[in-house]
Amino acid sequence: MKENVFIIHRSEIIRKGLALILQEYFKMEITQLNSAKDLSSFAGISNSTTILILEAGVEQNTKAIEQLQKNNDVFLVGFFSETINESAGVQYDYHLTQYSSAIQIQKLIQVIRQAGSKQKNHLLENGELTSREKDVIKLIALGLANKEIADKLFISIHTVISHRKNITEKLGIKSISGLTVYAIMNNLLDIQDINPEELI
Repeated sequence: MKENVFIIHRSEIIRKGLALILQEYFKMEITQLNSAKDLSSFAGISNSTTILILEAGVEQNTKAIEQLQKNNDVFLVGFFSETINESAGVQYDYHLTQYSSAIQIQKLIQVIRQAGSKQKNHLLENGELTSREKDVIKLIALGLANKEIADKLFISIHTVISHRKNITEKLGIKSISGLTVYAIMNNLLDIQDINPEELI
């Protein structure tokens, strides 16, 4: 499946900086746009994984985004100037800020690519997890081993393994990267909290 990345931001410096960071690490088509209005020209794209990195807090071309979502697996990444403000209008799958490091940006894109369309559908269904299972997912995403999770939550390793089995059955997600995506998309943790080295 073809992969496209659109970086949509009014600042040319931010657009070019993000593009350089991604081109260092990935071989994918990267399009830089000054405004989401320009996204309409690409509404004909189909059968691709499309990542939209959008300047948060500005009006977006929701019709063009919806058109892309009909024929593609679209992941929305909000790029925030300062702190993350959830009331910015568009519902983002992921968040970045101007303080995100190059490695954090690269790892986020890697996680999105690994998620794929099948994974995304599982993630968006948001299975009914218990609060303890959510705690376990968060710690898995942070790179902790079963024993470390058990120690942190004051439960046995056997209980951790049991929780992991239940999580896999409910969500259909087996990989650590998939659970990390789930944790981010369901606001169980912030991308800034993740140690990129643990995702390698």
